Amino acid sequence: MFRKCLTDYFPRDGLPWGHAPINEAPAKTFLKETVEVVDAVNHCARTFTKKKNGEFTKDSADSYQNVAISAFGLMMSHFERFQRYQFAELLNTMDFMDCVDDAQLAKELQKQGCELSLQRLLSGRGDPREPGQIVADAMPGWHNPERVNRYFSVIFPKVAFYSKETVRELDLMWQLRHSIVHTAGVITREDAAKIPQLHGYADRRISLGTDFVPAVARRFHIMLKHSVGRLREEAKFSMEAAGVEEEIEAFLDSVVGIDSPRRSWLS
Repeated sequence: MFRKCLTDYFPRDGLPWGHAPINEAPAKTFLKETVEVVDAVNHCARTFTKKKNGEFTKDSADSYQNVAISAFGLMMSHFERFQRYQFAELLNTMDFMDCVDDAQLAKELQKQGCELSLQRLLSGRGDPREPGQIVADAMPGWHNPERVNRYFSVIFPKVAFYSKETVRELDLMWQLRHSIVHTAGVITREDAAKIPQLHGYADRRISLGTDFVPAVARRFHIMLKHSVGRLREEAKFSMEAAGVEEEIEAFLDSVVGIDSPRRSWLS
């Protein structure tokens, strides 16, 4: 039975649900995915059974919590992939930038914990992945925004990918995701002690309002507008210093471009 489910949902001749591999700027893909998650959650909020006063019935409220919590976890998974793909795309395009020393770059990546093994390389045989993706997948700690900042500083030493405010927000989001995935949505005492915003919430179960997932998606739009914007500015400066003159903007759109089906969320 389980094998049949795998066959039904993961056909051999293509990816499930009609999804295609990422073939555009990582930020554009991620923001499109956040909008899809919000649309799904909002659809549930609109169609679940309600009382005459417009509030969910008990069964609908319980069901919505399961949907919203799962949707938030999915959004964070999309975000983790965005970080890796954004890092990989920049690493792959460093040949177009000024003063790249591959030997020094390798040393810095190793300092940040990049561990490439023969097993990892062999497991990807037949997969035409670029070096950047292989390196990104070999680096741990994508749930740690301060560590992610250090990863991007290997490429652009003068750029802080995340601001201090964004680091604090992401620490909270990742902790909520951790509690959902690993402790069934309960914030343990140890986890509450880690994050200032969760002090006083020990041993309490996460409950999400109908505005939570849309608010997170909107916040991600603003975060990436600034974070990816900083990468774009630095990449453009470095490419111009390297003597690249033609079609820089179009090239940057494909690597560090940003857009969304909800463009108003970017302002």
